[in-house]
Amino acid sequence: MDAIANLNITETDRLIYFEQVQQSFQNAVKDVDEVQYFYKIANYCICLRFAGSVLVPYVIPALAHLKISPVTNPDLTICLWDNTSTHTELPQLFNSLADLIKIHFAENLGIDVSSPKDIKAYDNGEYIHSSFDFELGMVNILNLKQNLAFCSFTDVRDIPYWHKCSPLQFIFNLWMDERQHQYVHAGAIGYRDGGVLLVGKGGSGKSSTSLTCLDSPLLYAGDDYCLAVSEPQPYVYSLYNSAKLKGVADLERFPHLANLIENRDRLDTEKAIISLLQHYPEQVVQGFPIKAVLVPKVTGGVDTSYRPISGAIALRALAPSTMFQLRSNKQRALQNMSNIVKQVPCYILELGTDMRQIPIVISTILGK
Repeated sequence: MDAIANLNITETDRLIYFEQVQQSFQNAVKDVDEVQYFYKIANYCICLRFAGSVLVPYVIPALAHLKISPVTNPDLTICLWDNTSTHTELPQLFNSLADLIKIHFAENLGIDVSSPKDIKAYDNGEYIHSSFDFELGMVNILNLKQNLAFCSFTDVRDIPYWHKCSPLQFIFNLWMDERQHQYVHAGAIGYRDGGVLLVGKGGSGKSSTSLTCLDSPLLYAGDDYCLAVSEPQPYVYSLYNSAKLKGVADLERFPHLANLIENRDRLDTEKAIISLLQHYPEQVVQGFPIKAVLVPKVTGGVDTSYRPISGAIALRALAPSTMFQLRSNKQRALQNMSNIVKQVPCYILELGTDMRQIPIVISTILGK
């Protein structure tokens, strides 16, 4: 159950908890070497500070294409650690918050909280925001005034594959939202002078369309999550370079990618993961102007074609999945996405079984 728990926490309590979590990180780095990585995401410099190296391979591969040299004053700093390898614990106040959250779920939603499976909660304050995932033992807390965030796991062995593909969603989403950069559930492919945003619910064809274009001149900025802005012109920024294939059907459509899969031994429970920076470095880009919004639709026919639709229809394909999966100011998010689809042409991309046609049709839409 994924819900916002109304915990009636005061801003003073939030600040106290933030300071206690900060102290937990300081305790975590006492006996291990701190490791730092720097990235440019959109036009912002982000510093990731790790307590030790255990957590590093679960976070940095997806962001590797955005890596930059160290900077003195990053725009945002995120501190990360796991409690097991650093022999630390979250502050005692976390246990109190956990109790409040579980009481909320039990009394207000009638949910059995004897097992924490699938229980998540969010607490949004004036400038301090937190998320709690009890199954994963993951806590995120972001202070917008200080541009400082913390991400803690109980044990790296509990980190799911999807977090490795798209890490730090909660923090990136809320911090970028304050800067009118909309974290969207969408793919993005195109050319350096312009591309398309692929939108739709999970399973609609965003990832498969993006991967189909890898053997074409089209470039890749994302297949599942991106950042998008509407001003001064619609533009999409890459977040992650890890692509995902779902199920046997996808593997059959992309046999040439089979040897590139990182988690072949776990495909019974996980989507297939491919590092595009490692295998297609020339095609991974940091972003481009948005020239069109496409809504993929599998038709079962042979040929791929497209037809124009209204911005309202495109928005209905983009907004629900984005707003359902991510936590931000919903009114502002809806306005941001609406501003994008109003400025560019929108189309249904009717996907045929002859996959060679897909990049050709998209290039045609882009006037290439």
